[in-house]
Amino acid sequence: MANPTAPRHPILFYQPLRLIFQLAYVGSIFARLPVWLAISFVPLLRPHPKWNAKQTLLARVAHALVDMKSYIGISDPITLEPGAEGDRFQVIKPFSPEFYTGPLSSSPNAKPAPVGGTWCPKRPRTSGPAGITMLYLHGGAFIQGDGRDEYCGFPNKTMIKLGVAETLFSLQYRLSGYGGQNPFPAALQDALTGYLYLLRTENIPADQIVICGDSAGANLAIALLRYLVEYGSSLDIPMPRCVTLFSPWVNMLQFDFSSSNSKQWGTDFLPNGFLKWGAETYTSGVVNPEKDGYITPLGNPFATKVPMFVNVGTAEIFVEAIREWVGEMKKFDRGNRVEFKEEDAAPHDTFLVADKLGFEESAEDVLRATAEFVQRCG
Repeated sequence: MANPTAPRHPILFYQPLRLIFQLAYVGSIFARLPVWLAISFVPLLRPHPKWNAKQTLLARVAHALVDMKSYIGISDPITLEPGAEGDRFQVIKPFSPEFYTGPLSSSPNAKPAPVGGTWCPKRPRTSGPAGITMLYLHGGAFIQGDGRDEYCGFPNKTMIKLGVAETLFSLQYRLSGYGGQNPFPAALQDALTGYLYLLRTENIPADQIVICGDSAGANLAIALLRYLVEYGSSLDIPMPRCVTLFSPWVNMLQFDFSSSNSKQWGTDFLPNGFLKWGAETYTSGVVNPEKDGYITPLGNPFATKVPMFVNVGTAEIFVEAIREWVGEMKKFDRGNRVEFKEEDAAPHDTFLVADKLGFEESAEDVLRATAEFVQRCG
């Protein structure tokens, strides 16, 4: 059912305006490149004193490319075809309708649907216990990403390499977009489908499953945990071993960052337009999304016995909101078990983009701490 109130595509979505804009914007990148190079190679000019030239330059380029994409507003296409992942890619059908209740049945514009996912390093040969298994929910503002090797190669491979998990299932949840494409709760329905698949199809014990997410995927992981807390008992869905969150998007309704309200505005690569695009399309049709804990974790804490690991970069624009949310969760009720780590001088979500921005060493240090946390949860 189409939603007539859904946000419409921006005018630059349409040709030939799109092509003209892209050519002009790329030209502006080349025009700005000498300035960026000067800033990158002169330490006193760098936005952060602990950044090197590579990190400084790549952060500026990343900001420009994401900004250009935001003006056009085309969500990444996804497919249920195996593609390059071959037999590591799995298509899952939704489970019985009764599992998708409460907030998961709140919209006529989002119904449970088949969802794909990629196994890393390979699909288990037999079902049952096989060590720690990660259900990974990727970042991308709910409008980009597919969980596959090209997009999530660094986190998928590094988590296995550093022993965070023995196997990993990277979910390709449905993306939102202009024109009413897959608004809330479509992605959350898919996240539940992925979790049920590991439990009921692969027969992996719940105490060996870790739910992991970064940025928008971390928002989704928090929502999935909340759903399990509120409905898991009545639906006979057990709790996971723990949840690991990297740069969680805890307040998606804030997308007006500037140098006047964020000390990290100059040290992050997320433009406001990208955040606005993701937030408006994901929450399309939702009444008071800022009051809905499934969408906005900040200000809506809840009690859970599931341990949580939360990482944030001290140079990212979400740092203050994440600190506040962690404080809320630690204090709520009798207190939740939350292990909080601040990644020094890191921009947003190095977990996902470290290899693209030159923060591999920093991200790997965080993942070593994550592996220790997961082991302590046993």
